[in-house]
Amino acid sequence: MSDRQAWPGQPYLDELRPGRLETVRLALFATYSVDLSAVAATLLALIGRNNETGSGTAVDFAQAIDTLRDRVRIIIQRGRIARPVALPRIAGILDQFIAEQDHDERERSWHPKIALVAYDCPRGEFRWKLWIGSRNLTRSQDLDVGVLLDGTEKRAKGRVRLAGVGALGATLARAASRTDADRLAEQLEAIWWQAPEGFQLRSLLNGLDEDIPLHAQPPASTIDGITVISPFLSPGFLKTAGKWGPDGSRTLISSMPALVDMANRSSKPLKGFSKILAYAAPDVLPDESAIALLGNEAVTEDDAEPSPLALHAKLVCFHSGDRAIFRIGSANATERAWAGRNSEVMVELEAGDAFTSGLVFLVGKATPVSIEDLAATAPPNASEADALEESRKMLMASWNPTLRRDGERFSIDAGATPLLAYQDHQLHAGSANGDLLPWPSGASQLDLGAVPLSHQSAFIQVQIKGLDGAVRWMQRVVIDPPLDEQRDLAALASHMGLRAFHDWMRAMLSGDTLPVGGGDWDEDTRSPGKRHKGQGYDRLTLEDILIAWARDRKAFGRADRHFAPYVDALLAHGDNLSDAEKADLNELAQIWAIARNRLAS
Repeated sequence: MSDRQAWPGQPYLDELRPGRLETVRLALFATYSVDLSAVAATLLALIGRNNETGSGTAVDFAQAIDTLRDRVRIIIQRGRIARPVALPRIAGILDQFIAEQDHDERERSWHPKIALVAYDCPRGEFRWKLWIGSRNLTRSQDLDVGVLLDGTEKRAKGRVRLAGVGALGATLARAASRTDADRLAEQLEAIWWQAPEGFQLRSLLNGLDEDIPLHAQPPASTIDGITVISPFLSPGFLKTAGKWGPDGSRTLISSMPALVDMANRSSKPLKGFSKILAYAAPDVLPDESAIALLGNEAVTEDDAEPSPLALHAKLVCFHSGDRAIFRIGSANATERAWAGRNSEVMVELEAGDAFTSGLVFLVGKATPVSIEDLAATAPPNASEADALEESRKMLMASWNPTLRRDGERFSIDAGATPLLAYQDHQLHAGSANGDLLPWPSGASQLDLGAVPLSHQSAFIQVQIKGLDGAVRWMQRVVIDPPLDEQRDLAALASHMGLRAFHDWMRAMLSGDTLPVGGGDWDEDTRSPGKRHKGQGYDRLTLEDILIAWARDRKAFGRADRHFAPYVDALLAHGDNLSDAEKADLNELAQIWAIARNRLAS
């Protein structure tokens, strides 16, 4: 097996970057969980400004917010926003890109992993990309897999229509509160889709809507064997899959905890599988990684697999001679995933060695285990983490908090006393960047105090604390009354500071073709050390503005639309500006006004 290679892959977000002279018209993402650094990286990629670390400058970030404000939505399971220990203050304005699904996780979850992106191209054309896989929009290092489909209006060799893709897009559009769901569905049904080289697209398994099961039975062709890959398992699904294909030809690859659990079940759900292999359990924390995309460029050393390897991929493969028909996507090998309780999506493809060589590589990286050894391993006892998760699910199912606003004063209104599963668990909550405050016993509201406009957000943070641990997350809530429409201006101006503002205006004047400096978007420029770090930057001059206008009059118009609002916001909310910097800004405003008057005459 030394000549076998993993499926070729490319970092997930790099594949979603627009091409030269292209812009993103629409991007809808579906994911179970998300972390805000991954959301920022996604936005940066969609304007072509993500760097090799998935980050970008404060100017890039401001440009992404301004460009994609009404074009991008990320649909997640409610309450599944990971909160890092150090949350950048500016991250609060990412609230506008998040839409939460309120599934009761005790019964069902919003669990699909989808990226659906439309690009405007030169000469009035447009194209689509559709990614379906197992990866959440986080920085996880788990082993994940997905497939990327390219779509155009033009029919060509190897391209096929994908039945049901319109309904998929319409469901995402409605979940994102868009009003064009029906029109979007019509457009998508007319698209011709291309699978990666060596792969043939067969069908879409759409289980997004409630009580819609995924087709689980084998295809009609003769089956020589099956391979099931999933980090989570249930006895019912394994009992069914253990009857597919001839005996002695079934392989199961899963996480060690899931296999130990199944081996200790009295129903013996593993007995139908002749080969069982184990990986580590998937990581519950949002760490950094790239994703394997079938049919693209090979991973580089920077994308090396983590050690030990943890499995998060979901795949069911039916072997038939030298061909394989496989289903790839979000559904674990569980009844809950396939019977319609969860919202899930899979795509079915067919391939030969382009697929099987990568599958052999994946099998070779796993550890063979026997049912006897698994059964001799005692399953872990219910832990404090399990109890905290139980309280989290009960809370999320029983409350729908509203963030009440009176000027700059905020409070969380739960409507009723929040419910937890255990009496010794304590609830804390707070604004996105504020302190966590204990929830008053028996109360339905929590006062958060004053929050300045530049820090205001529809995100709240929540924590449930037990005797030996805690679980903490963020969620998006309704604000009543809504935030001031100047919130984004205040937040971005306060975060960028004067140097980044000069850089942004210079980049816009040049048609966004000049590289811009500055630190990463999530650096705290408000600290004294960061604030003075940028002294000596090149200030815009009247000559710069006039030269830019002579080269591209439209570029000056675009920059001019942003100039005055951001100057006002910098002066009003730039608490980190020194008196000298404020004087510099006022001088720049005077220069800009002179330029505008000259150019208008």
